[in-house]
Amino acid sequence: MSEISCIVVVVENEILKSLNESQREAVEAKEGPVLVIAGPGSGKTRVIEYRVLNLIRSGVDPRKILLLTFTKRAAREMLARAASHDKRCEAVDGGTFHSFAYKLLRIYGSELGLRKTLSVLDEGDAEELIGKILNAFNVKEKKEAFPKKDTLRSMFSLSANKGLDLEDVVGRYFSHLADFVPEIEAVFERYQLRKKESGYVDFDDLLLYARDLLVLQKTGGEIASRYEYVMVDEFQDTNPVQGDLTHLLGKRTGNVLAVGDDAQSIYGFRGASHKNIMDFPEYFPGTKLIKLEENYRSTQAILDLSNELLRNMADKFKKELVSAKGKTGERPKLLYFGTVADETEWIAEKVIALASQGVPLREQAVLFRSTYVSIMLQAELSKMRIPYKVFGGLRFYETAHVKDFLAFAKVIANHKDEISWGRILNLLPGVGKKTAETLWGEMEKAGNLDEALPVLEQAGLAGRNAGEVLRLKEAVADASRLKNDPFDLLGRVMDFYLPIFREKFDDWPARLQDLETIKDLAEEYHELDAFLADLSIDIPEGRDENEEEFLTLSTIHSAKGLEWNTVYLLGVSEGTLPSKRSMDFDEDVEEEGRLLYVAVTRAKERLYLFFHLDDGRSAYLGNRISRFLEPANVFGTLSHEDLSGYGLKDEVRYSDEDDGIDVKW
Repeated sequence: MSEISCIVVVVENEILKSLNESQREAVEAKEGPVLVIAGPGSGKTRVIEYRVLNLIRSGVDPRKILLLTFTKRAAREMLARAASHDKRCEAVDGGTFHSFAYKLLRIYGSELGLRKTLSVLDEGDAEELIGKILNAFNVKEKKEAFPKKDTLRSMFSLSANKGLDLEDVVGRYFSHLADFVPEIEAVFERYQLRKKESGYVDFDDLLLYARDLLVLQKTGGEIASRYEYVMVDEFQDTNPVQGDLTHLLGKRTGNVLAVGDDAQSIYGFRGASHKNIMDFPEYFPGTKLIKLEENYRSTQAILDLSNELLRNMADKFKKELVSAKGKTGERPKLLYFGTVADETEWIAEKVIALASQGVPLREQAVLFRSTYVSIMLQAELSKMRIPYKVFGGLRFYETAHVKDFLAFAKVIANHKDEISWGRILNLLPGVGKKTAETLWGEMEKAGNLDEALPVLEQAGLAGRNAGEVLRLKEAVADASRLKNDPFDLLGRVMDFYLPIFREKFDDWPARLQDLETIKDLAEEYHELDAFLADLSIDIPEGRDENEEEFLTLSTIHSAKGLEWNTVYLLGVSEGTLPSKRSMDFDEDVEEEGRLLYVAVTRAKERLYLFFHLDDGRSAYLGNRISRFLEPANVFGTLSHEDLSGYGLKDEVRYSDEDDGIDVKW
């Protein structure tokens, strides 16, 4: 044996020794279909990296291997790591489903009647094209309520990815727009025609056309024959079209390895199908099932909670996560609070305390189902000057509907607030940019709000539009008399704003909770100025945006794949997790359970879950702990601390009549 061969054998032996038994089994599996169920923190990336290396070292031509991922970065990193052991790994055909599909269309697109030169529309381009089509449509009186271009693009995408008719998509996900189905279908037909006329394809078209090519006998066989081995990462996140692509590419040889975790399938709202990973053994008979259950991230106490959540899932592959480090750790703690103010204050103080004990801010994260749940906490963190960043959505203060809503309170607090007046004036029908500027020029001269309001009549509007001006004047005047009661003040603003809000935002049901939350927060204040000051949650001036030291606030969806020493999970209650909007369909509720599983498995050392009482007015928490924590096997893995002042912990009980935990006063 040559010296180089000896070195290769030594390296291979060292690599295999670094793997646990299940990882090694997956790496060495060569022929036939393989499904790797990779629990969180189980080292799946190493499995893909070393399997690519092992295939090539066993004599497989790297050009015969196809690796499909969801991000270019993921494919690049895995292949780069494999290539660090063997340069031949650089020749593996790897990339995202979309980049692979585009490559196919450039080669074979003419078989589908596509142009040789295709322009790919990104989401922004697609929305712009839809916007142009909308401008050409005569919607007249329906124009304000008709879905906007971004909502239409979402509808079209869901239809493509889930394989549903537009009518079904609207009925399930946009039921408040059901009256517009014929018009929506007409826009879609025109959108399809415009793309064809102009040589455009959008992201969804890439996948659909690629599937069409693989179905065609002539091109399908030729494409599939290029690959002997197909590997797919994060298979639980694939949509039905991507599932079909995987099957069509791999059915010839059967040498398909899919890596994923059914319990972390949480992107149904984007079109992902949990069924893809569950039905993999049916699509590929003789599938070898390998489970990665050794967890290199969390303590066993956190994994005990994770395992019990998993045990209660309806549709799953059974697995039992075990800490590879053998560390028990402290039990996850469920904390009970009487008010949201007490809860947010506790979190802020705990963040500071842990930071002083050596757990840096960047190793702590606050997770939540929806961004609005973090509104009160954002205000508290800003007040305490704790640097943070929000991931998974705009800060609530930056969203258009919240800016609109608060603009009314701001002009009452400061009648010379030009920016807020600009937002309000632009809400009025018939008032354009020039008219708004003219009105502001006169309003700026007013000495107080009472003098400023009559200027609105100079807009020169007639009919219905003039009535809206009068309505605005009365609403602002009425609200201004409630400066010492911000809660009631915003209630009056809400009365005026809601009709405009419903016309302006076609997804208003999803946004309404933000407005209710802000109004509820105001109940604790007796001065409008103090309320607005505390609500100013901008990053403190002088802070370096590139500063590494910040607390992460993230939706659970955006936290997938990440980990922190300490995790604070907000809103473990019915109506929040699971969300109220998920409760109409069993499969959506099941996905909410998987979302909780993803959240708790982000934590390495400490996990805190938060529940606070609702007195009937709170914006996001109800009087029931989440149904996913209710079963005795889950509830028993938690430690409990009652900070409510109501003896709340002692009032939690299992109900024989109900399916959840009741919290009694």
